[in-house]
Amino acid sequence: MNAENTYYELLMSRYFTGEASGDEISELSAWLEENPEHKEIFSEQKKIYDAVNEEMIEQQVDLDAEWEIIRNKISLKKPEGKKVSFVPREAKSNRRIIWRVAAAVTILLAIGILLRYVVFHPDSDIQIVASNDVMETRLPDGSNISLNQGSSITYPEEFKGNTREVKLDGEAHFQVTHDASKPFIVSAGDLRVEVLGTSFYINTHAPGGKIQVILIDGSVAAYYKNTPEEKIIMKPGEQVDFSPETKEIAATNQHEQYFMVWKTRSMKFENERLDRVIYTVSRAYNKKITLTNPTAGNCRLTVAFEGQTLESVLKVLESTLDLKVTQHGDEILVDGKACE
Repeated sequence: MNAENTYYELLMSRYFTGEASGDEISELSAWLEENPEHKEIFSEQKKIYDAVNEEMIEQQVDLDAEWEIIRNKISLKKPEGKKVSFVPREAKSNRRIIWRVAAAVTILLAIGILLRYVVFHPDSDIQIVASNDVMETRLPDGSNISLNQGSSITYPEEFKGNTREVKLDGEAHFQVTHDASKPFIVSAGDLRVEVLGTSFYINTHAPGGKIQVILIDGSVAAYYKNTPEEKIIMKPGEQVDFSPETKEIAATNQHEQYFMVWKTRSMKFENERLDRVIYTVSRAYNKKITLTNPTAGNCRLTVAFEGQTLESVLKVLESTLDLKVTQHGDEILVDGKACE
């Protein structure tokens, strides 16, 4: 079951029946804008609501009578100096019917959602998507996962059988709970990363279309699903780059220093080039930052940042090297002169 979708489908039912609060409507609106698939789910639920609502109201409510009541209320003259509240008894009766219909529709929608996921999809996977920021989640076995913005992980409600298998699309840090009897396997396309209990990092969208795996501690075996006999046993501190198209594997004992900067936002630069600093800051905050004058990239600086906001970081860079920082849509432009 996709727990996130279930929550928003229940929120939709409240919206359709007029019970959603202002905050709930804003939350639902933001969710709909995140993904075109969310709008498809909304459209599907609206059709169900309209179909059920139309049939029940036609059976129980005289629409002509309701309209006449509304017209009478509008044309009703109130005595001067007095506030009169007048609702015909028939209108009250029909209003109760409408509320009963709305309540019935809500119940039917809720039952439909439960049947959809519990009866027809008893073994559905759960998908967690880090849409707007870094997201932390705990798997059924107690393993902790940190997802970078734009990344997603898919896993079953319960790990059955002899393995614990999850699917990753994007960038994540894994802290796996040890279980020697049930290996933990990350599927990233054709690549498989198998562990018993360890801490490691995977990026399925590494530069050059590669899949990057960095082992922090413990031990992992990495291999392509069709050639498990050719597995690579990694050591702590080692980085392995896999090329899905060519099946080439490149291992090194030196990995990128700030591969986890999107999670920690901890950076310490010692006489570092500006272009490298900007690249790292861009990864830390998942923002596109462009150095408009490439020759300024050779400027060097020594500075440290620890969990600061992007605005604060940019102000420090701006004042330190006399840079000009401007916002252009979703992109941040940094301009400056070359250093001697």
